[in-house]
Amino acid sequence: MASIKILVAGHFGAGKTTFVKTASSNTALTTEKRVFNPSERQEKSTTTTAMDFSNIRLDTQNISIFAIPGQKRFEFMWKILAKNTRGYIFLFDSTNPKRWSETLEQFEMFMEAQPAPYVFVANKQDLPEARSVKEIRETLSVSSSVKFLPCVATDRDTVLNILMILLEEIKIREGKHEYT
Repeated sequence: MASIKILVAGHFGAGKTTFVKTASSNTALTTEKRVFNPSERQEKSTTTTAMDFSNIRLDTQNISIFAIPGQKRFEFMWKILAKNTRGYIFLFDSTNPKRWSETLEQFEMFMEAQPAPYVFVANKQDLPEARSVKEIRETLSVSSSVKFLPCVATDRDTVLNILMILLEEIKIREGKHEYT
């Protein structure tokens, strides 16, 4: 059975690496390195420098999950990583509105380069300063027809549920009963 490729995108610090690690039933491949940029170091101490990757089996489907590095300086590899993507998860850090537009820019680029079904995900909903999905949707003027889901990327049930919702979107879009 062929694997479905899912790409997790989002701005710096949105939680892409955590999402992939949490989804994984074994050890995910990560390319985390120490952050040297002083402004980025204020937000977190490590960053993805190539991609994060894991294979999982969900329901009856094999899924390959790739996460991109979020900083614009890695944009040169984003379209390469998007090749053959069947679905996207676009992560927003619910506590960091100044970066939300970066995820929307990625969304536009990916939909032009390799269009596929997608969901928007408001991560870090467990933090007291998190903005609600409704507030993020309204701030970004995202249509109510777009699936915009709450998330805590450290919670495996939540992460797997988001993947199942995206698999359903893929199935609907591709008009198939199976995910082949």
